[in-house]
Amino acid sequence: MSLHQTIDLDRDLPHIPTKNINFHPTTGISCLIVGAGVGGLTTALECRRKGHSVRVVERSPTPNSAGDFFSIGRNIVAHLYNYWPVSPPNRISGPEPVPIGKPTMTLNDGSEKIIPFSRHHRPKFVAALLAQVKGLGIEVTFGAKVTDYLEDADKQKAGIVLESGERIEADVVIAADGIGTKSHKLVNGGDDRAYSSGISIFRTSFPVELALSDPEVRDRWPLLDGNVPCLEIWGGDGKGMESWNQTVDVSEVLKITAKIPGFPEVAERLIKTTPNNGIIDWEIMWRDPRENWISPCGRVVQVGDSAHTFLPSSGSGATQAMEDAISLATCLEIGGKRNVTIATKIHNKLRFERVSCVQLSGFMNHQKQSNPVYSAENDDKESFKINLGDWIVMYDSEKYTYAHYGEVLHHLHSGMPLKAKNIPRGYTYKPWTIKGLLDMVERGEKIHFDGDWS
Repeated sequence: MSLHQTIDLDRDLPHIPTKNINFHPTTGISCLIVGAGVGGLTTALECRRKGHSVRVVERSPTPNSAGDFFSIGRNIVAHLYNYWPVSPPNRISGPEPVPIGKPTMTLNDGSEKIIPFSRHHRPKFVAALLAQVKGLGIEVTFGAKVTDYLEDADKQKAGIVLESGERIEADVVIAADGIGTKSHKLVNGGDDRAYSSGISIFRTSFPVELALSDPEVRDRWPLLDGNVPCLEIWGGDGKGMESWNQTVDVSEVLKITAKIPGFPEVAERLIKTTPNNGIIDWEIMWRDPRENWISPCGRVVQVGDSAHTFLPSSGSGATQAMEDAISLATCLEIGGKRNVTIATKIHNKLRFERVSCVQLSGFMNHQKQSNPVYSAENDDKESFKINLGDWIVMYDSEKYTYAHYGEVLHHLHSGMPLKAKNIPRGYTYKPWTIKGLLDMVERGEKIHFDGDWS
């Protein structure tokens, strides 16, 4: 069983009405988006809502999506309720909130709504975004593999080169094509360096009926009433293994779990119900935060994993990609066609320190889960809890952009100091590197920073 799900645009993605969406006046800005994943499709939707013309190209020959489940912050779910009201609520959130942070948010109409920290099946979420893109009439070209990014200051255009040799231009090109994006050469002179963490995650997703076919698994994990989510975490000894293949057989996974003291037999039985070729071995790679996400002339912009990668323990990778989309589309709307290059720079400034702090929070959460110093078996059970502070989950990317665009513009023109207000209260941002953090861990230090990260 493959974790890839092919999406038939005509069969699976019915037309969605758009009459309730508040579209902004046309700006005349053309946006070319590379990548039809969560970040790229959200950017397409937000740019269209803000009045920009949009085209999307995707390297995959068909609209398919690999992956299992990921989290979407309640701030993004609230944004969907506020600005994309045509989607049925069950397509963007579940009926029961996961207890992280404050579950209630105030929507634009003044109503109070319980917004859960939601888990989503990635293929279905991407399908929902594609359905909305289709409903707006946005052109999506599949099978378009990008080999290079370019920009021309004199023509005030950016563009891409496809494997076929075709060139496509636009006022702005948005690289939403992941960590392997070809835009790195233009934006930062080369690929981002990745550091092996020495740790891998086995990930899978398959129909629950297969797991429940084992009576002991069924007794241990009965289906909960009301679709209440069931989440369990087992703490190991912090030892990782390297050099695994991308896809592994169930028997190989069981060889690993056999080396874990006290690993439950019923958990092994659950693993045995996994379909063949259904387990992905995902090696965790570290990358230092990178401050610049735009090309020299400001017409190629990286969003999502192209600009910043996240550890799974952050619970924020997809959310931050969607925040990028909202911020960039809004900056382009405010700046207008004559100020595209300054608008992209302001977007970069508005986002970098916040994203870097969320990455830092993910690293700290990772240490809680995997480092023996933070073991859940000690007396301090709180030390194992994952932290997603209100500064992360209660953030409104659009409102923040409207409120602080002018402040950043003044900073860029005058050189006056700029203090980010979308990071933990009381924290003054300081550059950091993975090596510096790992050195602290090696010395046995618990990682702690000033300010309120709750």
